[in-house]
Amino acid sequence: MSISDKHGSSNVQAWERALSIGSGIVMARGGLKRGGVLGLVRAAFGGMLVARGLSGHCRLKSIMEDARSMRPEVDRITDTVSRLEGEIADKVKPVAKKLSDGV
Repeated sequence: MSISDKHGSSNVQAWERALSIGSGIVMARGGLKRGGVLGLVRAAFGGMLVARGLSGHCRLKSIMEDARSMRPEVDRITDTVSRLEGEIADKVKPVAKKLSDGV
């Protein structure tokens, strides 16, 4: 089973894949040449870019697309909460006025 089979369909365009593979190889090579902790981090990040390019799937991009697709629902909920807030305020104002007048 390939990496892309685990994560579903490809969400990385062909040009992004090529760019990820190329830049990942350059970063990994530079990190291995540099050595040390920072070099290891750079090499690992380069390896992740190569894996992204080879698999054609980016988990972070998938999460961002999911969040973007939820925006209409979030807007609808926000509108409902604002409307309910206004209704509650309209009902509380007369009660608060009576209480303040009675004090």
